Amino acid sequence: MQSDPSDLGAAAPEASIPMHRSTSMPVKPKPLEQKPLLRSSEKETVNAADYYPESPGFVRRRKSKITSGDHLETRSEQNFPCSHDWAGSTIELTPDVGGTSSDGLKRTLHRVMEKNGKENVVFRRIPEKSWRYMRDLVTTLIELDWKYMLTLFLGSYFLSWLLFAALCYVVAYSHGDFVFDPVTGARLGEGDSPCIYGVGNWVAMLIYSVETQSTLGFGEKYASEECPETIILFVLQMVSAALIEGCMVSVIYAKTARPARQMTKLKFSDKAVICYRDGQLCLLFRVCDPREQQSIESKIRVFMIVDKRTREGEVIKTHTELKLEGNGEQLIVWPDVVCHVIDETSPLFQFTTAKLFNAAQFELYVSIVGTSPATAQMTEAKTSFLPREIFWGQRFVNIIHYDPLNERYVVDYENFNSTISVDMPPRVSAKEHLKLEYRK
Repeated sequence: MQSDPSDLGAAAPEASIPMHRSTSMPVKPKPLEQKPLLRSSEKETVNAADYYPESPGFVRRRKSKITSGDHLETRSEQNFPCSHDWAGSTIELTPDVGGTSSDGLKRTLHRVMEKNGKENVVFRRIPEKSWRYMRDLVTTLIELDWKYMLTLFLGSYFLSWLLFAALCYVVAYSHGDFVFDPVTGARLGEGDSPCIYGVGNWVAMLIYSVETQSTLGFGEKYASEECPETIILFVLQMVSAALIEGCMVSVIYAKTARPARQMTKLKFSDKAVICYRDGQLCLLFRVCDPREQQSIESKIRVFMIVDKRTREGEVIKTHTELKLEGNGEQLIVWPDVVCHVIDETSPLFQFTTAKLFNAAQFELYVSIVGTSPATAQMTEAKTSFLPREIFWGQRFVNIIHYDPLNERYVVDYENFNSTISVDMPPRVSAKEHLKLEYRK
């Protein structure tokens, strides 16, 4: 049996419950005004800081012609998906400072060695620090900054002039050489002659001290036999002048010609790169000695400095030397590329991708020791590389060319730090490599 729809419609108003206004809302609320949504010009502006920086001096490659069967893994594919319109990413993955690594250590990027070779280490609260410096006074003077050294050099002369001028003035004043008759102008002091001829005031005494110490010769001002004190001061001033000149000149010459300062002319590349060489993954950086006379028997050593947590919870700094090609003996006649093969024995072998490599916490300490051809002394130049300064999937461009017209090699020094992106095939283990060879 079906009910009539008209009856249901008539009964609906009668069954409705009357609505009463709430006492908590005595006033009827106003409807919300509908405002049109406008696009913000600030949100539409591309902020360059939101993107990862690219390697300085890079050259972007064109899309590589690789078949699907021989597809190589690029740096972009190892870290994040992107389009395949070009191969060999040059984007640097900078880790977030202040995070925490897998071993629980706080992520910090503090250098042990600055890029210019200065050590970022300061010793404080050393017992008897001043006495230690005074016992090795020569080394302390050589290691002083030039502003302090020049101040000490000039001050030593002025102080000696003033000191001996004051002593001679006291001797002459006690002898009465500065007491004169106001009428005749004759000297009224003791003895027949003054201690120092030609000196009647303090300015003349200072000029006498300068002439004596600089051995300019005795003209109108010279010491007499009347006062033995002036003869003793004259001898002491000559001896002190020889000591001051000998010490200051020797220290300044040693400071100017010391080999450690000469080796700072040796130039390192601003960055290091990781790419493949003859099928082996390698860490590369470039070094150059632009002087005409290069250092003799140069030896390059690279250490990896990393914080390590012991089982007892102690955090210690460890350093491991990286094995270099040619045992680090480089011929720096022209800009040379130093190579470290990242194999199973390398401490960098654990970083298999660019993301893991850039997220690591270590510092590469680079040292070059050689013999200076000018002084025949051992010299050293230093620098360091952090993970953010090591770029994955790049290699240095060739800057050495032969000029057949002039029959000599030409070095394009302007592109010393320039790199290009390269394809990075996925790393395979030794077992997988043997399996692939067996299948072939």
